[in-house]
Amino acid sequence: MSKSDPDSAIYMEDSEKDVNSKIKKAFCPEKVVEGNPILDYCKSIIFPSFNKLEILRKEEYGGNKIYNSYEELE
Repeated sequence: MSKSDPDSAIYMEDSEKDVNSKIKKAFCPEKVVEGNPILDYCKSIIFPSFNKLEILRKEEYGGNKIYNSYEELE
């Protein structure tokens, strides 16, 4: 996610739909922690605010997954 590209940066005034769309398109390389914008977002916003992260997945991909801490996600 980059502030130089307004279609990828997340802003406070973005709607939930816009945020979801931007996150779905975000650069998030598998098994890369350092510099991963999605993990940074989770560490800085999701876990401090909600204390968990629930990822909704189809059963064919293992079903829903709940992480109760950033360390568990990482």
